[in-house]
Amino acid sequence: MNATRECTAVMCFSSGTGGMERSAVRLARFLSSITTVVLVCKKGSFVEKLYHEENANYACETISFFSRTFSPFMLLGARSVVNKHDVKNVIFFGASELKTLYFSFLAKKLNLIVWHGTTKSRPKRDFFHNLVYSRVNFHVALSKHLIRNVKNIVPETPGVKYRVIRPSFDFNVNIKDEADVNNNAISIVHVGRVAYGKGQVDAVLACNALKNSGVDFKLKLVGSADNSNYIDKVEDTIRKSTIEESVSLEGYVESVNTYLEQAYILLFPSSGEGMPNAFIEALHYNIVCIAYDNTVFPEFLDMGFHVHLVKDSDIAKLSSKLVQVVSDLDNEKLKSKKNMELAKSHFSVERELSEWREVLV
Repeated sequence: MNATRECTAVMCFSSGTGGMERSAVRLARFLSSITTVVLVCKKGSFVEKLYHEENANYACETISFFSRTFSPFMLLGARSVVNKHDVKNVIFFGASELKTLYFSFLAKKLNLIVWHGTTKSRPKRDFFHNLVYSRVNFHVALSKHLIRNVKNIVPETPGVKYRVIRPSFDFNVNIKDEADVNNNAISIVHVGRVAYGKGQVDAVLACNALKNSGVDFKLKLVGSADNSNYIDKVEDTIRKSTIEESVSLEGYVESVNTYLEQAYILLFPSSGEGMPNAFIEALHYNIVCIAYDNTVFPEFLDMGFHVHLVKDSDIAKLSSKLVQVVSDLDNEKLKSKKNMELAKSHFSVERELSEWREVLV
């Protein structure tokens, strides 16, 4: 490890098992190439589990506490970690725990960075939030959409800075041999956790239009449905459709690469994303991507990618666009080829490391 920045603590005290928790562990691992890193999390949490599952070259400190709103145990534990490791940078993943951390960091000279990965809805502009956020040096978000959201929700305190740092992807892409799309079922994939707003129902409804147009296709819905009753609505929509035999629920998979290698189209009608990993991964392949025109997705057009966006939540327009793309699929795939090189540039490891170096001390 070639440490070029001061010791950095990545703090995530969530008890959840979703994207934020994975992102915290991923960032700790990623930054360990340029700084000494310590991951700080709740004892017995999913974050700790992820840490132990990988052969980590950085430390992990756990803290036992009961309340995330305000906890003396978290306060003292976080302060102890900062002292023990001589921490100079703190990257915080979360929300409510920041109240406790404000007091943990009193009289400490720290570069405090708050990471934002999802859209927030409740304003935090009361006196106490103004006090807590006055300690923050940087707000780092995954997209311009999220930066705008942060500025609308979180107090803009004196001296605070805002940065967009998009995640990087470093994997080998195997592009399938071009098949004759006139003689093969067109493979369409949706990747994402099965939950309200993620778009599985809209994807199924849109594919009905392909059946009506006489198109042979397969729609694969890839993603876990843990703790979600939305799966019942997805299954009911599939049963009531005319395309039940053409749709498969794949569930959780270790790697989506195989599905992306086989797909011609990513159908991703999400109601909103901070920065969708599945969409970014698909851009590394020669896949035609279709999404709703909301939240972060217009930024992909701004970056020069060939993607299709349709009016938000308009299934009729989504269906029409899907039929249009399929009817001109050879030409669409030619236009999408440029996405592979653009993705390597916009989401490169070197670019992300450089941007984090500018934020860390």
